[in-house]
Order: sequence, then structure tokens, then C-alpha cells
Amino acid sequence: MFKTTLSIALAFLFCASAGAAEYDGAAMIDASALKPFARDLGGLLGSGSNQTARSLGFSGFDLGVRASAQLKPSHNNTALRKNSVFGIGLVQAEIGMPYRIDGFVRGGDYEGMSVAGAGLRYGLWNISDDNYKINAMLVVMANVAVHRYFYARHFNASVVCSLNMPGVSPFLGAGYDSTRLEAQSAAGSVPVGKTVYVLEPRLTAGLRVKMNLGYISGGATYTHDRLLFSASTGVRF
Repeated sequence: MFKTTLSIALAFLFCASAGAAEYDGAAMIDASALKPFARDLGGLLGSGSNQTARSLGFSGFDLGVRASAQLKPSHNNTALRKNSVFGIGLVQAEIGMPYRIDGFVRGGDYEGMSVAGAGLRYGLWNISDDNYKINAMLVVMANVAVHRYFYARHFNASVVCSLNMPGVSPFLGAGYDSTRLEAQSAAGSVPVGKTVYVLEPRLTAGLRVKMNLGYISGGATYTHDRLLFSASTGVRF
């Protein structure tokens, strides 16, 4: 089962990287593109981290890959190629702790951008695995994204709900993404160190398919007038 799940994860990451826009265009970014670029980065960093509202439980563990993609950049985001897909791919490890608290760390290097982050989840009521019962949790997360031409810090807070069904579990989430973007290139018209801040709401819906110890999930996120897609796979016990 683990080998099958890992193969699916690697195949998904390979497909997600095909045709993706590179982030090197940020070298020539101008002032009007900083906030649109920050919104797009914040949406990517904030989506795809949660695919269930069920707490792991004490000593529970989840190891998987996460990938998120936006089909085209926001209007005025000249840091990325127009009408090109762009995204991120990450490895995420989670552990269950007492009192319905889960902790997680995540990281990856994608298209020249290195991302690292961590977060906490808190189950709002006792865990239920009965069919057609709802689990809910609060999630807080922080990420940093580093590229030779920019540096970003991202924070988000969300509420996530999921419904137990035989073999599958639909989920819904709502939250906010706060992103701070700092220019690091001397080649463009923006001075090195120029910083912008953006705050955007985010809505997510998706479906997780359970496979013994493994899972596959997919979802869609709407934020800053753009639609993003995310997928994940891994092992959970």
C-alpha cells in the first residue's frame, strides 16, 4: 500500500511540474505587480494543506505530498508568464498530540522557490468516525518562501469541516491569507527591500478518498478572484 501511494505521489508531482511557469520573471517586476504577485503566492501557500477535519489523535501520523496550482496569474502580475499555470509542490508531515491538537511541518523546492512552513490544528469537538458525522477544526499556519528575486512570509487561519461517508470524505474550509512580499532583485524598477502586504479571504471545497492507510484528495480554492486546484496523497495512521 505504501509503495502504491508513493508512486501516485511522485507521478502527481511530475505532472504538476510540466508546463509550470517559472518564478524568475520576478527579477524584472515593477511596483504595480508586487501586490498581485503577493496575492497569487499567498493563495498557493494557503491552499492544499488540509484535506480532512478529523484530528489524528494522540500519536497518529500522516506523511504525504501536497501540490497546488493556479491556472493563470492575476491581472497585472507580470512576474509570471501570462496565461501560464504556476504552482508549488511540498512534502508535509503531521503528528497527533493530546487534546485533539495536531502539529505539522512542510517544505519543498519548486521552480527555484524554496518553501518551509509549520502549523497547528485543533479539533472543535470529540472525534467521530461514524458515517454522516461531521468533524471540524481550527487551523493556523505560517510559511516562508525564498527565491533569489523575492522573499515572502505567509500566515493563515482557517476553519475546516469534513463529513464522514463510506470510503470518501467531502470537506469545506474558509479562512484568510496574510502575505508579506519583499523584492530582492536589483534588475527591475523596484528597489531591493520594497515590501507589500496583502490580506485575502479563501474558500475551499474538496473530496478525500480513503484507501486503508492511504488517501488521495483533490480540491478547489477560490481567492482574490482566482480559482486554484490542489491535490494530495499520502499515508495516515
